[in-house]
Amino acid sequence: MFTIKDKKKVEDIQTPTAKKNIITRHQKFGQYITVNGCNGSSNLGQLTVAVANAIRDHVPNAFVDCPYALFADVEGSAQVILHADYRIVFDGCKSRCLTKALEGLGVNVTLSYAMDEDFGFEKIPQPATYSQEQVQIVVDKVLSDLREKGLIKEKFSQEETKKHFSYDQKN
Repeated sequence: MFTIKDKKKVEDIQTPTAKKNIITRHQKFGQYITVNGCNGSSNLGQLTVAVANAIRDHVPNAFVDCPYALFADVEGSAQVILHADYRIVFDGCKSRCLTKALEGLGVNVTLSYAMDEDFGFEKIPQPATYSQEQVQIVVDKVLSDLREKGLIKEKFSQEETKKHFSYDQKN
């Protein structure tokens, strides 16, 4: 299991694709956000996946990464999450399993939303169905919160990138 204490310097990451993702994201945007849904079996758990994907599609510096890599000792994917500047977690219900699991590893969660508690949606066991209207309600709120916090980033200029991040390009 990886915790925040296992975050490596980028040049020490052994997985080439993970290293490349981290470097490219920082060079392009300066700061990046990882977004994750809990992927629970209820309608709201499944809604969290749709919402995470919608945020990724609306926010240039937001990426869906695999939080389970932290628990499965998958170094590359875990490092991509640990290097994210911000983390948004969508939990289906007020139990907030994914948020608590990440925080239990020492991973800071920037924004956490529970579909039932924060939006008043009813949790229904399988079959998991949700509406596009529900997706849009959550996306609108999250985009508003991201704008308010100044977290949506367009592409950084070369000069801004050098000012904020420097990586050894040979690695």
